Amino acid sequence: MTATTFGRPYSSDTVSIRNLKFKSFIRNDPKDLLITANLTTCFEHAGVTDDLKYSINYAVLARQFQGFADTNKNRSFPSYQNLGWHLLKEVVFGVQKCTEVSLSIGQKLNGGGMLIYELNKKNESGQILSQGIRNDHVKISELSIMTIIGVFTHERLMKQPVVLDIDISLDLDGQSLITGLDEQLPNRVAKYVGSTNFKTVEALALNVAKLVLKGLPEDVTCSVHVTKPDAIEDADGVGVTACRSRDQVSNIDEMVEFDPDDVTIDRFTVPNLNSEAKLVKGKGHRHIAYLAFGSNEGDQLGNITEALNSLETKGIHIVATSSLYRSKPMYYLEQQDFFNGCVKVSTTLSPQELLKELKDIEYNILKRVKQFENGPRSIDLDIILYDSIILSTPDLNIPHIRMLERSFVLLPLCELVPPNMLHPVTAESLHQHLDQLLGGQFSVGKEKQESSDLMTLVPIPKVNGGVKFMEYDDLHNKSRTQLMAILNVTPDSFSDGSKENLVLQNCMAKVDDMVANKVDIVDVGGCSTRPNSLQPSEDEELARVLPVIKAIKEKYGDRIIVSVDTYRSKVAEESIKVGADIINDISAGLFDDRMYSVVAQTGVPYIINHTRGNIDTMTKLTDYSATPDGKLVLFNERRTEGEIMMSEIGKELSTLVSKMYKSGIRRWQLILDPGLGFAKGLRANVAVIKNVPYFKQYKQLDKETGEYISFDNLPLLLGPSRKRFIGTITGKNTAKERVEGTGACVAAGIGFGSDIVRVHDYKEMKDVCLMCDAIYKDIY
Repeated sequence: MTATTFGRPYSSDTVSIRNLKFKSFIRNDPKDLLITANLTTCFEHAGVTDDLKYSINYAVLARQFQGFADTNKNRSFPSYQNLGWHLLKEVVFGVQKCTEVSLSIGQKLNGGGMLIYELNKKNESGQILSQGIRNDHVKISELSIMTIIGVFTHERLMKQPVVLDIDISLDLDGQSLITGLDEQLPNRVAKYVGSTNFKTVEALALNVAKLVLKGLPEDVTCSVHVTKPDAIEDADGVGVTACRSRDQVSNIDEMVEFDPDDVTIDRFTVPNLNSEAKLVKGKGHRHIAYLAFGSNEGDQLGNITEALNSLETKGIHIVATSSLYRSKPMYYLEQQDFFNGCVKVSTTLSPQELLKELKDIEYNILKRVKQFENGPRSIDLDIILYDSIILSTPDLNIPHIRMLERSFVLLPLCELVPPNMLHPVTAESLHQHLDQLLGGQFSVGKEKQESSDLMTLVPIPKVNGGVKFMEYDDLHNKSRTQLMAILNVTPDSFSDGSKENLVLQNCMAKVDDMVANKVDIVDVGGCSTRPNSLQPSEDEELARVLPVIKAIKEKYGDRIIVSVDTYRSKVAEESIKVGADIINDISAGLFDDRMYSVVAQTGVPYIINHTRGNIDTMTKLTDYSATPDGKLVLFNERRTEGEIMMSEIGKELSTLVSKMYKSGIRRWQLILDPGLGFAKGLRANVAVIKNVPYFKQYKQLDKETGEYISFDNLPLLLGPSRKRFIGTITGKNTAKERVEGTGACVAAGIGFGSDIVRVHDYKEMKDVCLMCDAIYKDIY
């Protein structure tokens, strides 16, 4: 037989009427209702014969519903489900040829949405039976309510709409009136939601489910779907659904209730329902806090330095600082640019005690005068994070309420926290928040800040007071490449060693030519560091470099930056006294750990070059195979041989950086140098140049100590000049013949992101820098 045989049941065949207008009285109140009916039937006879007598005529069904309304127009029904029961008995099953029906009675709610009673029943021998346990529904559809919900500033300071769809599954009969499921339910839900102050949609949905289920029978199930229509710009909304029965809800009588004073858009409040995010107390217990600092009045660096020194004086230990940034003012735009950064501290103080000490530093020690909100200030110290707590009081909010819209907070903060560290409120990575801010997914309007771009500052303190700055646009790689010219005051340097170098007049003639060719930095070195070279005594090195540095500064002053190429702390210290601006240490303190105290005390920039061993052994230490990470978590994926090499260099240099921080060196003093030619073979030297971007993004976390070190946003120097690996590749055995090879390395280095290049052939390399800046940075 074919599928068209008469009488064969097809349970999916239905005849429907949707939203038929219907008037009736419910508990003596007139109601304008909408009736929807889906009648289960079999189309087989009507479909084969096209004969009306075998079909359910929806026009007749509609007239029968209206006829019932007319006949009972003065009758009041005790409940919606009772009305539905009578419609089923007297209209659907009493007149029509169907065995099952879904009948819903809907009432439009004030302000939008619908309250719907849906009965799903079947007819057997004239009896109305439930199709299954909890197969009927009471629904609240598209109920829109204004509330405070979310974690961002604009969400806390402005109510926004949420849309609720609630579905209560139960068994409705014709007589029982179930308390809590009357037409007042939408009002109770709206009143509750409007008085809440949740951070998460999940908490809102679950607590609404508790509200609905409270007082209902144990077998009732409630599904609550909450949508935030304005949450994402390019979507119609996002939402969550919570589905619970009474026996699945713990502590149903303990719904979250909010203090009316906390549910406000007049000030920022963040509820804290999670005991895991509360303060761990205990005498002597040390807490980790992250502070943001900013200054745009007076001696900005001096203000910041004094503020940080005051922290230490008060027993608030500085663990690490971020880089230093120059930013455009925010909120009030008519003021000077700010110097900004972050600092990681360890303290036994509570958040309120810490705040008190910060205010003391601001107003009593640095004499801040607050003219108006977000106005100019000598110093501003804010608590950004404190352990993982969430705190909301009238005078202190942790996490800081505006941190997610401030690049001058998030960028330096992310130099101090690992990529897997979550924001305590949003539960999203702080680094992801930074990516969203810098990538434009979360934008800050021009009315708040002219630009969110930041310039990295490397301060150069002057001997006689004051400070000048080197600036780098690390975010966009749009700052001009700095050219460092090598001035060897040595008789035995590998490429230009000569006794003529020891004559001051000859040195100054070279400096004059360097200045004429517009180099940025003159790097004075009195000690050859080529492998196996004979090292002069400390006194001899001092005798070579001090007169030259002094002469340069006497003639050119701040027109030229002078660095001293030395690994000896005494030479560095004395050079700074006569005017040296930068210490360029090929060992990064490995050869003389007293160097760190000199750098910390003077505050000068510190170029940290990677090497291994010493002058005599470095050529034998060129194996950069991967070593076990041990207690370290490395956040950079190592897929290639070059990336493995760079991660090994990063691990070794980070060990020294850790010691630098402990010695009081600030992160904003550091300039990276991966160490071309130092303890590296041919493949490693080429890999260093190719993987400059990888190196500049190196990140590691010590799982045991919690110490996090990253190279993000640190300026990078590359020194390929006339190195042996160039000669190996080009076949040029004489160092002075490697100019073109050096130019290729300089060009590649700039293209990959080097900020400073160190060269012998400054005239030729000046042109290389100018062309590369035009090509790679659009600077010309």
